[in-house]
Amino acid sequence: MAAATTAQAAHDAPLPWWQRLRWRQTSHAEGVHVERRLLDLLSHGGYEQHDVKVGPGKQDFIHTVTGGQANTASPAFVAVPGYGSGSSFLFKASWPTGGLFDGLSSSFRLFAVDMLGTGLSGRPPFRARSTAEAEAFFVTSLDAWRREQGLDKMVLMGHSMGGYLSACYAMKHPEHVQHLILMCPAGVGRKPEDWQPPEVLRNPWTVRGQLFRFATRVWDWGVTPGSIVRCMGPWGPGMASKYCRSRFTRQQQLTEEEVAVFEQYHYHTIAASGSGEYALRHILQPFAWPRAPLEDRMQQLDVPVTFIYGEHDWMDVKAARRLTAAMAQHRGPKFPADMRVLVTPDAGHYPAIDQPGSVLRQLAETCDAYLPPAAKEALLAAARRQPFHGAVKTDAAGAVEAEMASNPLEAAAHEASEL
Repeated sequence: MAAATTAQAAHDAPLPWWQRLRWRQTSHAEGVHVERRLLDLLSHGGYEQHDVKVGPGKQDFIHTVTGGQANTASPAFVAVPGYGSGSSFLFKASWPTGGLFDGLSSSFRLFAVDMLGTGLSGRPPFRARSTAEAEAFFVTSLDAWRREQGLDKMVLMGHSMGGYLSACYAMKHPEHVQHLILMCPAGVGRKPEDWQPPEVLRNPWTVRGQLFRFATRVWDWGVTPGSIVRCMGPWGPGMASKYCRSRFTRQQQLTEEEVAVFEQYHYHTIAASGSGEYALRHILQPFAWPRAPLEDRMQQLDVPVTFIYGEHDWMDVKAARRLTAAMAQHRGPKFPADMRVLVTPDAGHYPAIDQPGSVLRQLAETCDAYLPPAAKEALLAAARRQPFHGAVKTDAAGAVEAEMASNPLEAAAHEASEL
């Protein structure tokens, strides 16, 4: 304990003057240190951080947080965060009662990964010029990570953009996915042929119309929220703080110290050199419509798949229901949770944060076919320790369109950050 206290005191001490003069107040080592402080707040403890090499380059590594059952017979559970997030965003679904991290680690061998080019992983140059190349950047490196970890089969859960990329991995390497769990995945539904932006944005002679046209061009140019934060230099941490406090602290009963540590972590993950974030424009169009919708590509996937959405999610749950119905035309369910769409009550786009207890119960039900009874009970016990949070309605369907109509530039950044 004394050593930990000394280390934290050293980190909290003022930075040397030459480091304070940096335009971007970030480095990989600082990000890893702040993440360590987050992990040490969890009740179980024992979580380890690793940088796993996935290629020959200096930046070819995937940052990983591991914990849980040392018994190799326990299923491997791999969690992939969404765009602009890091694996320790699960901390927000875990404090103060253990939540997702401790619940999952009590039943699985847990691996929380930052996809290559994101979070605290390496930031190699991103040279993809198409949707297929952008997907391959992540899928190829994730499979190299799997081999380095010695995993033959894994339960693969991805949130939002992480869900989209997890689905891409399952389509390319189905033999290595025991169960695909897609939480509020991006990129499922195709854009309706008759879809139009809000009328107020279609008029090119209005200020909002001009801003909308500019915002769509900026999207296609590859400008991202991370680009904006990096350009803001020493003002970037303030932007990250504003986003975290407005999005995540309304219901989480965190102390000021804990909020401050999480804000630092988020800043380090988004302010690092641009890399994987540049895939966004190749995978999604403005308003988050996919360029290669999953519902057109997953219909014959021979891997068990379960969808989880928040009741007030801005992702389209109807697209998942269409997809599972189409999948049912090709094969039957492999176990009861296969091809099911679950909805988390009183939750938005981050159900594991808004209602961690409900999500742990859903995961216990979803994984029932291959979890030993004791492991399932451990998940349910973790669920019972979670308080029920009040209703969350800030991510209701259509929120992005409404925000785009009022402020297209700000909404474009918000839309990307929510993926």
